[in-house]
Amino acid sequence: MDVKTIMRLKPELTRFLHQFDDCFGRVTTRRYLDLYVEGQLSNLPRKSIEPMADAVGEPPQPAGVPQSVSLG
Repeated sequence: MDVKTIMRLKPELTRFLHQFDDCFGRVTTRRYLDLYVEGQLSNLPRKSIEPMADAVGEPPQPAGVPQSVSLG
């Protein structure tokens, strides 16, 4: 899917993904579900976390670093 199509479908996709809200203990973690699914639907050649996060301007969380720790 191209970016234009994903953006057009985003409200419907967001409503669909809300049914999984209770599966996440933190709101910040839940927010990444939207970004992850959008990345999987995109035309990106690499579907790993780093390229998907970079495409939406969201730096990936380094493994093993608690979200409450500031890196910068």
